[in-house]
Amino acid sequence: MKAGNKQRASSPGSAGTRTLTYILIAVVAVLFSYYVLVPLFAPRPSTTTTATTGSGSSGGGTFSLSMSTDISGSAVTIAGQNLPAGQNVSAKFDNIQLNLTGTCQTTTAGVLSGCMFTVPKLDSGSYSVTVTAGASTSSLKFTIPQYSPPVSTVLVTLTSVGLGLVTQLVTRRVVDLKAERRMRAEVNAFNKQKREATVAGDKARLEKLKRRELQVRQEQAKVSTARFKVTAITFIPLLGVYYLMANFLGGFSVVVAYSPIPIPYVVGTLPGVAYGFMSLFWWYFLSSFAFSTLLSKGLHTTP
Repeated sequence: MKAGNKQRASSPGSAGTRTLTYILIAVVAVLFSYYVLVPLFAPRPSTTTTATTGSGSSGGGTFSLSMSTDISGSAVTIAGQNLPAGQNVSAKFDNIQLNLTGTCQTTTAGVLSGCMFTVPKLDSGSYSVTVTAGASTSSLKFTIPQYSPPVSTVLVTLTSVGLGLVTQLVTRRVVDLKAERRMRAEVNAFNKQKREATVAGDKARLEKLKRRELQVRQEQAKVSTARFKVTAITFIPLLGVYYLMANFLGGFSVVVAYSPIPIPYVVGTLPGVAYGFMSLFWWYFLSSFAFSTLLSKGLHTTP
């Protein structure tokens, strides 16, 4: 009777596996609910990025908006082609007259570039930007997203933590971590022996190690294959969540964080502004890198 009870008792390993499975399901459910179900049943104002084309009036020509960010207080550049030559440009954000900076006069070829304005401090929603140069006028759509820093910063960070947790839990299920560590130790020991034999010029020992090398490399490949399986399992779901997150926040280039430190190619800067802006891609990348390292240490999935 006692033996039977022992056999029916759950082992610590199986209990841990069930716990990890439950956590994995919970994380996926939360992310799916927040980025799919919430927007579906509680519609928010459109979070599409700034329009890039506009229709000219009888004066002809077209304008476009090229944004540094698409949040209140950010800078947006106005460009144009086939416009009346030598004309000063004016613009309104809905009914707000904008204070333009930079080069805001068309060239002799009817080209406009380098003319900028600051997005007014307004609530999220869709607005109309009316740009005029002489007889040419265009009305362009501009959308301020529902979420902006620091709320968007926290949302992206929590999402990166959740996705990192999913990856680490899958790793614990797919990879035999004990066997992986044992194999890595054996490979390191083999490589050390080979280096020592090479330095000592011990041909007999090198020949002996050479006969073992194929077996060692095959076992090393098995360890790497398990890690590749984790990538194969998680890649599509993680890519899907990233796409949903970008759509939810306002686009892949939407600004989600501020940075007091200027980093080339990562942190965008604006004239006269002491802090920089970081897009969704870079903030998500940095958050994922930082927290994946911490999670792998905490869950002991580091090779």
